[in-house]
Amino acid sequence: MNMSAIKDVKADSRFSIVGAATKLFAKLGIDKCSTREIAKHSDVNVSLISYYFGGKEGLYKECIRNHALKILENVKDTVEQFDKQPLTRELFIEDMSRMVDHMIQSQWHNPEMAKIIAREKLAGFPYARETHIEILYPLIQRFYRLFETGQEKGFVKKEISGPFFFMTLMEAICGSFNMKDCDLPLTRDCENILKDPVALRNQIISIYLTGVLQ
Repeated sequence: MNMSAIKDVKADSRFSIVGAATKLFAKLGIDKCSTREIAKHSDVNVSLISYYFGGKEGLYKECIRNHALKILENVKDTVEQFDKQPLTRELFIEDMSRMVDHMIQSQWHNPEMAKIIAREKLAGFPYARETHIEILYPLIQRFYRLFETGQEKGFVKKEISGPFFFMTLMEAICGSFNMKDCDLPLTRDCENILKDPVALRNQIISIYLTGVLQ
């Protein structure tokens, strides 16, 4: 087997392990999920988990980091547009709408990671903290600057905190997904929105943009 083929096998094994582990971590949590179970579902030797990731904790962190890097890749083009032309009210709405789209699509297409991050938040981000600070927080800071520029231009209310706005926006989207599968009268009342990403997107944009614009 040549070196290229060996690299492909290693990449396939890592990909298979991360994919299986993400599903099991979401279902069971890190404490109740064993490396043997992960190896069984990814069809690899259990020793490869230690070899590639240093153990279960390292694998858990890699699942989170892998997700964060996908988010970075997906939003990169949108974020890079922020500074390319003078910000107007219309551009602010477009940029904000695209960010909401990215947030919703990330949750919609990665339900296992949504559950993992929900657990991390409740625990105080013990495993995701490093990835959040290194990869996601710089993106969030770009959003702050967009928000502050809108305030300087006069079409975003100055009394609203950009960081608090972003945090509550994220929680509105994440919380909606966390509630989506709960069989409660409240969620049944919102079922047509919670199970339709377009309807959810329109509600979020209407509520949040209407609330911050002058």
